[in-house]
Amino acid sequence: MAECIDCGAYTKYNNGKCFSCYNKTKAGKVYIGISKRKDGSEKIYTGQTKRSVYERVGEHIKEIKKPNSKTYIGKSTGFKLLGSIFSRNRFKAEKTIKQMSPVVKRKIAKKGAWTLNLRKRKR
Repeated sequence: MAECIDCGAYTKYNNGKCFSCYNKTKAGKVYIGISKRKDGSEKIYTGQTKRSVYERVGEHIKEIKKPNSKTYIGKSTGFKLLGSIFSRNRFKAEKTIKQMSPVVKRKIAKKGAWTLNLRKRKR
């Protein structure tokens, strides 16, 4: 029998991982924000992370402060987080959201932000 490389359970899935360990690696958050460009326009940015969304947004802000940045976010003058959602497969969710119209992206971000605020209020 094949064993999971992470937990030792019986497995028949990809890369020698059991079903639960395989799904954990893809899980994470997809976040949506607004990037303010130097010409005054605003672009909607979609990204994904396994870590905290605020930690990732902090990296974007540090990149903006660099004088000669070559990245998409680094070329902008500001970045504002609209919201984030949890996904079991963050890679697929990011691709799907990027294909949507800006109006739909804003609705998803608004729902994600509302859910986050609701959780904060319950504490």
